[in-house]
Amino acid sequence: MRVMFVLNCLGTGGAERHTYQLANALAAHGDICTIVGLTSSYSTVDLSQLSIKTAHLSQSSIKKAHLSQSSVEMLDGNRIYDIGTAFSVSRMIRTHAPEVIVAADERPLLFATISRRLAGSNAKLVSILHNPDIQTARERVFHPIYRYVVARVDAMIYVAQDQRKLWEDRGYSPPTSIIIRNGVDLRRFSTHSITEWRDRTRSMLGFGPGDYVIGLCAHFRPQKNHRQLIDAIRILRSRGHPAKALLVGSGPTQASIEQYASENGVLEHIVFAGLQQDVRPYTSAFDVGVLCSITEAASLVALEMMAMGLPVILSNVGNAAEMVLPGETGFLFPTGDTISLVNFLETLSDPLKRETIGRAASQFVAANFDADRMLYNYRDFLTGLLVENRRCDL
Repeated sequence: MRVMFVLNCLGTGGAERHTYQLANALAAHGDICTIVGLTSSYSTVDLSQLSIKTAHLSQSSIKKAHLSQSSVEMLDGNRIYDIGTAFSVSRMIRTHAPEVIVAADERPLLFATISRRLAGSNAKLVSILHNPDIQTARERVFHPIYRYVVARVDAMIYVAQDQRKLWEDRGYSPPTSIIIRNGVDLRRFSTHSITEWRDRTRSMLGFGPGDYVIGLCAHFRPQKNHRQLIDAIRILRSRGHPAKALLVGSGPTQASIEQYASENGVLEHIVFAGLQQDVRPYTSAFDVGVLCSITEAASLVALEMMAMGLPVILSNVGNAAEMVLPGETGFLFPTGDTISLVNFLETLSDPLKRETIGRAASQFVAANFDADRMLYNYRDFLTGLLVENRRCDL
């Protein structure tokens, strides 16, 4: 099976890591995969994550690297009005002749739709939608276009039940849709990570044995709502808890979050770890994992923390209620409710409580969110589409 994946960029976000995971699995089965990043921001990702290995990438407008029959391709476009990017993708489609084109989210889907038409390809077009909702004015402007495009894909894959309902309520009506929940590579994310890295990482970052380390691993963007954790740290410390925050990631709101922590007198209790290619050593330093997101579809990082044996406290958005059994594998709090977040953090300040809930979280993820099962479902679904396409050609 020849599969082309189209992404906004080759970054370290959840949609990108999910795509690498899927491409690796397909390549391991002998499928031929091409990953197309519409922008050239490849410096933000460690391409050694990919079984589809890459050599040095030059600064030309189209960057290529090949190993065997698989490749990674990157462009300098990704502007809605940049027809040159659409023509570049169409050339790649003609060159690689994919049987299935998989677009991650709406903008790549728009380019994939136009480019498939320009290339005269009859490849099946599939969209994997990770977005939780319409978030920006620009997305609202282009939403009618995206609705039109979605109605003409061959299939839409959602990552959560609530997400599918929300987008169908927004007018998305693909001819076929399916839910395939995110999964975690349990060989990489496991309780052994804590044993391997915890003490070393905490010492390196300056945490003492008595510190209560609350971690948040996410890009610094408004929807991730880092400010709420800063508020929680301030309140916890005012109540006598030795709470500290470890923030893993980077992004446009980081400077404002640092300023906010300083204004609230807790900057010395916040560690900004920056963007990390491998988050496991840093996540292992957490006592509790937190996500304060205002919007979320299906958080992969929450599942990874749970798989490592960490109790989590999540804002109740997206599919959080599918991942967390309140009081058993973690806690859910209403979006924006800082006092509820603080109260749950106080509950988990007890090490024995953390250990019990963390162990249950790890077992729950292993039973319900195993990446091998997720990847089997993807390959089975894509293969089924392809078989249908071949029948039509007979």
